[in-house]
Amino acid sequence: MAIFKCKMCGGDLNITDADKIVECEYCGTTQTVPSADNEKKMTLFNRANRLRLKNEFDKAAALFEQLVSEFPEESEAYWGLCLCNYGIEYVDDPATGNKIPTCHRASFEKLSESENFELAMEYADVSAQNLYRRQAREIDKINEEILSISRNEKPYDVFICYKETDESGERTPDSVLAQEIYDALTSKGYKVFFSRISLEDKLGQQYEPYIFAALNSAKILLCVGTKYEYFHAVWVKNEWNRFLRLAAKDKSKKIIPCYKDMDPYDLPDEFKGLQAQDLGKLGAIQDLTRGVEKLLSNVAASVPSDTTPSVIPSNPASATTATLLKRTFMFLADGEWKRADEYAEKVLDIDPENGEAYLSKAMSNLNIRVRDKLNNAPGIERDANIQKALCYGSDSLKNEINGYIASTKAAEDKRIKAEEERRDAEEKRRKAEEELRKVEEERKKAEEKRIAEEAEATAHKEADKVISAIRSIDEIKSKQNSNRSVPLKQHLSEAKQKVFDLEKICAGYDEAFSQTEQLNAEKTDILNKLNALRSKRDSLGLFAGKEKKRLDEEISGLTEEINQIDLKLASAREQLGGFADKAAVDKAYEAAKSCFSSLQSRFKDEQSSHLGEYSYGEAVQILVSNPRVRQIVSSKLTNLYKGFMTITLGRYPQTAKNDISDIEWLILKIEENKALLISKYALDCQKYNGEKTVVIWETCSLRKWLNDDFINTAFSSDEQAMIQSTTFTADKKASYDTFSGNNTTDKVFLLSVTEVSKYFFDSNITRQCQVTEYCCVQGAYKAGNGNCNWWLRSDDSYSDKAGFVINDGSVNHNGRNVNIGDFAVRPAMWINL
Repeated sequence: MAIFKCKMCGGDLNITDADKIVECEYCGTTQTVPSADNEKKMTLFNRANRLRLKNEFDKAAALFEQLVSEFPEESEAYWGLCLCNYGIEYVDDPATGNKIPTCHRASFEKLSESENFELAMEYADVSAQNLYRRQAREIDKINEEILSISRNEKPYDVFICYKETDESGERTPDSVLAQEIYDALTSKGYKVFFSRISLEDKLGQQYEPYIFAALNSAKILLCVGTKYEYFHAVWVKNEWNRFLRLAAKDKSKKIIPCYKDMDPYDLPDEFKGLQAQDLGKLGAIQDLTRGVEKLLSNVAASVPSDTTPSVIPSNPASATTATLLKRTFMFLADGEWKRADEYAEKVLDIDPENGEAYLSKAMSNLNIRVRDKLNNAPGIERDANIQKALCYGSDSLKNEINGYIASTKAAEDKRIKAEEERRDAEEKRRKAEEELRKVEEERKKAEEKRIAEEAEATAHKEADKVISAIRSIDEIKSKQNSNRSVPLKQHLSEAKQKVFDLEKICAGYDEAFSQTEQLNAEKTDILNKLNALRSKRDSLGLFAGKEKKRLDEEISGLTEEINQIDLKLASAREQLGGFADKAAVDKAYEAAKSCFSSLQSRFKDEQSSHLGEYSYGEAVQILVSNPRVRQIVSSKLTNLYKGFMTITLGRYPQTAKNDISDIEWLILKIEENKALLISKYALDCQKYNGEKTVVIWETCSLRKWLNDDFINTAFSSDEQAMIQSTTFTADKKASYDTFSGNNTTDKVFLLSVTEVSKYFFDSNITRQCQVTEYCCVQGAYKAGNGNCNWWLRSDDSYSDKAGFVINDGSVNHNGRNVNIGDFAVRPAMWINL
């Protein structure tokens, strides 16, 4: 099955070789598709459609041209050219949600009369022709609407092509340069299309009619850019490409590339051979303006007189100055500055000392439509034409102009005075704000100082309480032991697990009970069938071998079904938990919850032992969470880490280069003349067992490594003499009735699941462990925070797994495969003090 992309939405179209018209399952549109008989053709079509969907119509058209050359009888290739030539993009209709075409490249020629459309119709079958014809009529209607709007637009002299915004939506430097050029050209009286201004009153409308009208009427296109990618932006390239095609037909149209802060060799290849303007040079915009003026004057001179309506009398020399002046001021009133200036020059050709003509030239240069507006035209007294009007004008004209100058000067003086007053007021406001800011800063500093002092005092107070709690660890541990809190905690854990198990049974009891009854009924039914078949088989004579064989097969099949039902029944009965009915489960569940609640209350009471205001566990939490308290405590109690005292003993590689350094140990417990230690950092990376098999602590390879390789590498003979041999009772599995091993005696060992919770105050934070560089080199996994996963010697699962502490400090009771190779090792041992 071939896959083409939808021309409307870009979704996948799954078609067969015979399909010519399909419906897109994503947008619901019916469309034509090419013949799926060639892999290269499919690839080119999908690439061309992908470019067209991104509005890169010229690139898409090039691929469709390649398709036409290689597959000249493929109607879809010609139709693709039609869509590119008219810049067709399919958008969602807000009213119906259907895909409708919009045209980005209007044309004076109807699509249905174009050569590519005729070729598409020639090679298409009847059904495709009907669809082409209907879509062409729809596009022609849109194109005609664009043309009707564009016909009412006044012609432009210059079209400025540029990129308005960058990827973040901010205005580009190109836009600023383009506006400077726009201002310079419009001040000369030229009509310039600059989308930022020319389209600002077209919000809510399609821009294509106005862009189309401007591109067709403008004689010069200025393509402005500061980056290679801005010249090649989709809509920028769309505009200058269209103008290049128009210029190929109309030699009077010119394109001028304008660049800044880039190499001219990075301009588009289509601009090669064109004279470009470097806007980074001093006076570049003035030079550009002068060049545009010359080009437009040449174009105007080359236009035949019968193609342009004549507004100048056929014999200007015979016209009276009064008539010409009247026309001059009419042009000024209409804002046609260039025509007004031309007629003023005609007057001066007849009467070189005509003051009114000089006045009209001044008004044209200043873009002033009526004389009254000269009352507020800054700098008119310095205008050369105004000076000539004063020199040659009548007394009444001189008085009029002097009145304008006086009025302008008064307005300017008033404006200057107002500006000075505004600046003075702004300066006073700024000084007041500065004073207010200084006062606010002083207030904030005082407040911050007060808060800091209070926080420091609080930190010292908490630090003293933490130190008191830490120093009293033996007393609190002794009190906890005397109150039997450790066994109570174990009972609490067991009660909690029982509540959890009964809750699961309650939740699934009804379903399991129903399933059990259904399975029993099915089993009874099958047993009846089985007995009937067996009776039938036994009743057959000696010569019914074939029938017996068939019955044996049916009996075997029913026997297998019964076996499967037995398995399901076993699972369902396990879910029932041995309870006869739901009421018995509910009663047991409530009793378990009551027991758990009672144990929980007793445990909380026993854990509320305090020395001063903090328990030891609370002190550890404050120490870990408050950096300042930790800093104060560390200055008073050296060798403190996460609430534990630390010592150094032995040496082991701890850098990436195998440099040997002292091993730091946390003191987990002090008991009479001995102490339980665990390495502060994960020292090495080892598998729990060399291969994945059923293994226990007694038989695992890691136990042998710790008590052979590690102890002999890390400790001297004197240090090894300090390490006590410790006998461990194999941990019983809570969830599996499996052999957990014999008692073991070890010098170096791993903590068990129970011990790691007991000695680390059941705190995830204190159980988190960093790896040494050497440990990482050996293959240990290192999380983003530098922590690792580290092995425990027991778990709560089947014995091909071992428990471990996860890098976030939580304990994984179920364990992981014993042959995992990226877990770290934290040795533990008892030493003689």
